[in-house]
Amino acid sequence: MDKFKIKINGNEVEVSPGKTVLQVLNELGIHVPVLCHFEHLSPQGSCRLCVVEDRGVLKTACTTPVEPNMDIQTDTPNVVNSRKLVLQLLFSERNHYCMYCEVTGECELQDLGYEFGLDHFEFPTYERKFPVDNSHDYILMDHNRCVLCRRCVRACSEVAGHYVLGEMERGIDTMIIADMDVPLGKSSCVSCGLCAQVCPTGAILDKRSAYLGREVQSDIIYANCDQCSVGCGIEIYKKKGANFIVKIYGDWNSDVSQGVLCKNGRYLALYDEKERVSGIRLRDDFGFRRISREILKEILKNKLSDDVVAYVDGSLLNEELELVKEIFKDKVYSLYPNNSPIESNISIKDLDNMDAYLVIGVDLNKEFGTIGSFVKRNVIGNKKKLVLVDEKENSLNKIADHTYNRKDLDLAISSLKNENNVAVIFKDLKDEEAKILKANDNFKFLWLPKETNTVGLNKLNIPHEEKHAKNVFVFAKNLDGLNNMNLNNTFLVIFTPYNHEVLNKANLVVGISNGFEKEGTFYNLEGKKLVRQKVLRSNYDVVDLREILLDISGKVEKIM
Repeated sequence: MDKFKIKINGNEVEVSPGKTVLQVLNELGIHVPVLCHFEHLSPQGSCRLCVVEDRGVLKTACTTPVEPNMDIQTDTPNVVNSRKLVLQLLFSERNHYCMYCEVTGECELQDLGYEFGLDHFEFPTYERKFPVDNSHDYILMDHNRCVLCRRCVRACSEVAGHYVLGEMERGIDTMIIADMDVPLGKSSCVSCGLCAQVCPTGAILDKRSAYLGREVQSDIIYANCDQCSVGCGIEIYKKKGANFIVKIYGDWNSDVSQGVLCKNGRYLALYDEKERVSGIRLRDDFGFRRISREILKEILKNKLSDDVVAYVDGSLLNEELELVKEIFKDKVYSLYPNNSPIESNISIKDLDNMDAYLVIGVDLNKEFGTIGSFVKRNVIGNKKKLVLVDEKENSLNKIADHTYNRKDLDLAISSLKNENNVAVIFKDLKDEEAKILKANDNFKFLWLPKETNTVGLNKLNIPHEEKHAKNVFVFAKNLDGLNNMNLNNTFLVIFTPYNHEVLNKANLVVGISNGFEKEGTFYNLEGKKLVRQKVLRSNYDVVDLREILLDISGKVEKIM
């Protein structure tokens, strides 16, 4: 359909069909107040604050599509009075006492009160008590602050795909509930935290960031999460002038995750309580003693000129891996398996275009949560088919059409023979399983590597093998892979951020930077090169691995 003309505040404007009045007004830079509307959620029109007048009739701008011959007025007395009345009713329905609210100063309802000059309540208020739900580990729900915009409900279902939040009762008695009205902490909530991110008031709060300052008091740093190989886009709110992260939000503009985050990326990344390795420690006859960086460099220089091998894991960034490879040449090996019998041939975005999903050996509510969101919103919201294959209990059983044991993979495949495009999502596959799966032309594959930068290891051709040498260097966050290795009669050097029992076998231990303390790039499971920003300075006596490797590569003879 061709463009057509409408009038807005007396001016003729050419518009495209399919857009809402609010979208057109925003494009023209004409301000219209909103509360329930959120750009990345479906329009609802429940708050009535965005009303405009069209040929004498009040209409919600967020839900009304443009049509020929419209005559839109955005600020007539009728429109303004209607908005003021709605605002008075919103303040009166619940207990919005701004001075005691955690989000005062950045509350959208409070901002609207200032915009319309609200200085008193015209209706009785503070007359009813509403419950406060503090049962969740990370999220607090205060129903006294709720305006029933239902952003949280829509975000939980349409974007995150969890369908935990809903509503009960009607009118002024409506309450936002979890599952069948159970405390949030006892519900099926997986702690993705998107509800707290989209809430316009203080009704749903992130406990950790509460009372730590307004958003304007933080620097916003855009980066990518390194908790798994998905690499979700994140917004890091770092307190200005302080070495502290207030909170993490999902980045709506991320090509990878489109605003979605899981518990690991939003919360656990900030609740890291593992014991850190501090300093540089050399073992002698009396145990470990601290040494200086200069002594460390001398020891490394001597050891690198002898029989040597290096092990790395997928926690290292590309720049670190490249330097290790430059120094150790073809004597670099991965601690963990880093190859898949089937390569991925779809992207994360492609999951929305699949007809069915075959998930093998992974619980997407507990691992790779963003992938789980893409799958769940299509299975629950769009009624697409889900088949699970797992040897363990899987929490996706509740929404799966069929669940099979891994020994019955052929039956699972048979149940999908009539589907055109099936996304096979897996973490590990046996060779015989891969052979069976690849024989199906309607199957597309998405491999979930266990480590953050597994793809980076593969791009540098670093294989997973066990090799022995007189001197063994390990650069890794996860040291479990050393437990069963034969490390007798070796000089063992370990660069790691965390304490581990295997360090008792080491001759030299070096604490290194970790997570938000370092910067660089890594490849996610799609092969996209993503960026990590340095956000914090370490509170521990650690060295920057990249800095040490640069020093070594420039001062010692490369291994031939």
